[in-house]
Amino acid sequence: MNFRKAMAVLSVLMLSMAMVFAGGSSEASSDSKSVEVWRISNPDEKIIAAFDQVAEDFKAATGIDVSYVLVPTNDFHTKLVTSISAGVFPDVIIWNSNPGIEFANTGKVHPANGILEEIGMDQFGESIIKMFEIDGVIYESPFMVRPAGMHARRDWLEAAGYDLTMKTDENGKYYIEGLETWEDLLEAGKKITDAANGKYGLGFPMSRKAFGDSAGFCFSVIASFGGRILDDEGNLDIDTPEMRAAIQYLIDIWNSGAVPSAATTWDGNSNNQFFLTGDIGIVCNSNSIMGKLNAESAVKPEQLVMLPLPKGPTGHGYQQATPESITMFETKNVESAEEFVKYLLSTETQLKMFETMGFGYYSPLKKDVINDPMFADLSDNEKVLLNSGDQYISASFPGEPDARLTQLYSAFFYDDILSHIAVDGWNVDQIIDEMEKTASEMLFD
Repeated sequence: MNFRKAMAVLSVLMLSMAMVFAGGSSEASSDSKSVEVWRISNPDEKIIAAFDQVAEDFKAATGIDVSYVLVPTNDFHTKLVTSISAGVFPDVIIWNSNPGIEFANTGKVHPANGILEEIGMDQFGESIIKMFEIDGVIYESPFMVRPAGMHARRDWLEAAGYDLTMKTDENGKYYIEGLETWEDLLEAGKKITDAANGKYGLGFPMSRKAFGDSAGFCFSVIASFGGRILDDEGNLDIDTPEMRAAIQYLIDIWNSGAVPSAATTWDGNSNNQFFLTGDIGIVCNSNSIMGKLNAESAVKPEQLVMLPLPKGPTGHGYQQATPESITMFETKNVESAEEFVKYLLSTETQLKMFETMGFGYYSPLKKDVINDPMFADLSDNEKVLLNSGDQYISASFPGEPDARLTQLYSAFFYDDILSHIAVDGWNVDQIIDEMEKTASEMLFD
């Protein structure tokens, strides 16, 4: 059974089962004054306090109770599928893995078009809205983003002759001359590599065990080169000049010698650790590294420089990550859920949240929040992270968002490209052939 047929059967099954579970949130009845919100559990007390304050303030303003269901990251998808398969839909989900797109076929995802039109579509980058939209229906509302970027050794780059003065272009985007594109980054990686002393310029994992970091790096390159998996009609569209150029660039990175051979065995933490211990010059990661640098670490805080995300031939840079989004389902609490989502997206609420939790784990996506004076005194490194919010993409972008494409991402499709390059020594033709074969089997057979 192919994916489309399976989803159609699943949709019918879920909707029929929803009628059986009459006591669940998916029961159709008058709206109640409560909202159940599922979100990722986070032990940071400031994050907890910010969300708790939102719930208290919202109840005081509207009389609507908000109850949070906190779910560990690794359990979230399983719990969600199990619940929805039983016909019980949460009122609201705050998550970064496209639940609205994935479950759009159920007919139970409440469109966000009205809310975003009221908030202002122009408050978000075009690519952010696009990743949540299918045939004009927006299934998720952008919320905030976990900032990420290229972490680099300032001292190594300056020793190689780079002027790291941060500049802004006509669109207010940060850039550093000579470090603007993927090709620039590769050249810099080669310049700062000192393999004889165990120092390497680029810390890109080339291993299946580094799931997330490896797939994210690979997908970001492909997207910035204009590569696609499907065309706008949903047909396979892999063997293109853009995809071939992206694969060749990934091969060039590996053949450059700027990535250590051990990268073929790295897990998801290895690139972080090798950067922190002073053995790697540039890594692509979340801003968690920034908070781990101190007087005792091998890399000192003053030695870190955040590089703006490199551009590809498309003229745009992408970071593979999905922003935290808000998904609503058609439950008995849908009207209250709409009120809560509008409250979460209001400028006043978001600024108050950042006052409590600070900038770091979350970064704003709304333009009026980004431009608030609260963020004027950030360091250059933090401003680069703040300024990259509209460069985040999901595993189903570019092209029309398609839930099928998330299968490829989670099934090591992109990790295997890197493994075939670094371990098997495959060329562009071999990799393209394998990509087409795998994608065809997973998406259509």
